[in-house]
Amino acid sequence: MMRYSWIHINPGFQTALILGVLALLLGASSPTEAQQHFTEVASAVGIGGQTGLGHAVAWCDINNDGDQDLAFSNQEGSGFWLYRNDGGAFTDITATAGLGGIGARKILCAEITGDEHVDLVVRSSVTSLYENNGDETFTNISAASGLSGLAQCVADFDNDGAIDLLTVESNALRLHSGNGDGTFAAPTSVGAAPDCWTSVCFDFDLDGLMDIYIGTYGSSANQLFHNDGSGSFSEVAAEAGVAWAGAAHGLAVGDYDNDQLPDLYVGAYSTPGCVLYRNLGNGTFTDVTIAAGVLGHQDTRTVSFADYDNDGFLDLFASHHDFYTYSNTMLHSNGDGTFTEVAVDLNLSGEWIGDYFGVGWADFNADGAIDLFAAGHIDKYVLHRNDQCPGNFLHIDLEGVESNRSAIGARATLTTCGRELTRFVTAGSGRQDFNSLTLEFGLGDCTEDSVLVITWPSGTVQNLDDIAPNQHLIIIEASTALLFADGFEDGGTQAWWIAIP
Repeated sequence: MMRYSWIHINPGFQTALILGVLALLLGASSPTEAQQHFTEVASAVGIGGQTGLGHAVAWCDINNDGDQDLAFSNQEGSGFWLYRNDGGAFTDITATAGLGGIGARKILCAEITGDEHVDLVVRSSVTSLYENNGDETFTNISAASGLSGLAQCVADFDNDGAIDLLTVESNALRLHSGNGDGTFAAPTSVGAAPDCWTSVCFDFDLDGLMDIYIGTYGSSANQLFHNDGSGSFSEVAAEAGVAWAGAAHGLAVGDYDNDQLPDLYVGAYSTPGCVLYRNLGNGTFTDVTIAAGVLGHQDTRTVSFADYDNDGFLDLFASHHDFYTYSNTMLHSNGDGTFTEVAVDLNLSGEWIGDYFGVGWADFNADGAIDLFAAGHIDKYVLHRNDQCPGNFLHIDLEGVESNRSAIGARATLTTCGRELTRFVTAGSGRQDFNSLTLEFGLGDCTEDSVLVITWPSGTVQNLDDIAPNQHLIIIEASTALLFADGFEDGGTQAWWIAIP
């Protein structure tokens, strides 16, 4: 089978990348390495003046300049803010973008209307779709969209290249199949969803179809809906071993043990605490919470996976309502399936820190280290910059052609220095969190070139060789039609590359 690859990098990345790499090199040459920590910099980078209690968070690149822009809201429903990232400093463009005066309980980002710009799904008391006009303004096109219910997640459930939307309405999950132009077909039923509080959409059995896991707030057990591929779903939580009934406030998906399978972490609002489910690769999970040391605490607001120190292993962040007792936690992966609490050492936990309702991870300043924006009830709107982060990195944005443009549902496996690291493109997790869609690989002290295998939602498998570390790349899905249309010819099994400046 012939494989094509097309790689390019937005010119806007160049300066930030050069500075980031130089910083890493200079840091490595220092005789004494400073301790890694997070520094709160919201005001310093131009974010401030918000009112009310923090609620939802989303990172996305609204103007395709390579910088992650930031949207967030307050709990009262009276505040929504959109900040443009101007290379590590931010400008409030809420009013000029046409988004003033709205509220948001949840914010989702994906390309929905059939162009090259990411659109916004904003859930308040209703679900609204805002089309990105390509000039840093948005138009509310909800009336013509055919959407109803309360938005949960976005994904391409039928792999037709158009984003679909999952909603909850009258205690039932409903799937709105996208037409690729900002409109949706009449919704179909996925199944009953009593007490649905949060959700995450991911392909748990790697059959190429996006599945749905929902967390509940009441006494009902969490549910796992398996995508049967024919437009129907089967509820399989009990068979899969994830029918947990402990009031799930947050859900996170990631491959914490580097076995190429998506694992699941459930943040608990009730006793005894959180739950880590290890994916066994046969359609089932096993509870490894105690062995891994990740029970955490009750009263959890939200949870997320993030490799904060670029060592190649995903760590676990959680924020809690009982901030007087345990504030935030950061469970560092020891690389052997166990974790150690390090939040205080990182300056992520302490007096008057935490109780975050929404968080989002992104490398906002393009230095190769992922940073954390949080919205909550104590330190209400904060940006924790990741400083003195050790380790090399590779950051990748995927752009679908046959697949949905946002590449939601894609997975990428990086082989380097004898290890295989897999990351998944998921859209929304935690409680009302939306992390950057960038795939972030921590490489530790590895400086070798890597091999990358991307499995796209369309089924295309794309192989790329000789990828150097400490880069941020945009990789476009291989498409024979696209490449030939642009004057490329079949070059054999070697992938086509566009030179990276």
